[in-house]
Amino acid sequence: MNGSLGRAIPRLGVFVTACLLALLALVVVFGQLRFQDGRTYRAEFTSVSGLKSGDFVRIAGVEVGKVTSISITSAVTAIVKFTTDDSVVLTQGSKAVVRYQDLVGGRYLALEEGAGGTAALRPGDTIPLARTAPALDLDSLIGGFRPLFRALDPDQVNTLTGQMIKVFQGQGETLSAVLAQTAALTSTLADRDQLIGEVIKNLSVTLKSVGTQSRELDKAVTSLSDLVAELSNHRTDISKGVANADAAAASLADLLDQTRPSLKETISQTDRTAGIVVADHDYVDNLLNTLPDAYQKLSRLGLYGDYFSFYLCEMVLKLNGKGGQPVYVKVAGQTTGRCTPK
Repeated sequence: MNGSLGRAIPRLGVFVTACLLALLALVVVFGQLRFQDGRTYRAEFTSVSGLKSGDFVRIAGVEVGKVTSISITSAVTAIVKFTTDDSVVLTQGSKAVVRYQDLVGGRYLALEEGAGGTAALRPGDTIPLARTAPALDLDSLIGGFRPLFRALDPDQVNTLTGQMIKVFQGQGETLSAVLAQTAALTSTLADRDQLIGEVIKNLSVTLKSVGTQSRELDKAVTSLSDLVAELSNHRTDISKGVANADAAAASLADLLDQTRPSLKETISQTDRTAGIVVADHDYVDNLLNTLPDAYQKLSRLGLYGDYFSFYLCEMVLKLNGKGGQPVYVKVAGQTTGRCTPK
């Protein structure tokens, strides 16, 4: 059992070390930790919806810093404080734009070079509102259709589509039912002309924002397509990685199963030893205090060869008596010669 435990403990130590290193790497990657100082700047926005402290700062898609804080001014504008690497140089023509990082609402701060002065910004300078732009608000885009959806009667729409399907399949008697349902639906829409006008008015601002950021939306769709393609190309590696992780978990479970009896016995004996030490702590304390002097004497005795010479002056046995009280029995002793008391 001791042999199997001795072989298992090094393997367990190696596995635990590898797991800790992998965990540290995951914390660094997903925690977005940075280990270098940089320069601090500020940017003023009319809206920073979705942006938060800790988000990335990027130039041409490359991470160069992070957002450190977001605050509100007295003019109801947002001040974004961010850091960049020392290698990044911002000028009076630099622009700051809030971009979509993913389809679940993540944002990042993009730095771009635009028309303007070429003088470099100093750390602590602010990029003004004229050179910043907020992200497209998809919630506003989708919410603009909400009044129209509320105006439509779902039963009418379902009846109309059902009648059209029957006609196309040759199951309808005439087109009169389809026309009747269409008339009812168009009448409902005609009565909601003011509501439709409100929808169009609500969407005009959003569509204008979409038009100004069409290039970014095209990049987002292209990036998503590239991501899906890369995942498809590496599906074999991903499946192998999952299989290897499963095999590693099985190996760890088998290792723990093999070492469980040995570990249990070790823990039991350790607990028993600790109980003995606590019960006789005075003796243990005295032993630990006198060990340095004893080892020093033993080292001097060992200088004469690979043997030690001892003189037995006294031998006392400590036994457990009734009630847990110790009983000391002297079995040998002399007080002459080298054992003469000083």
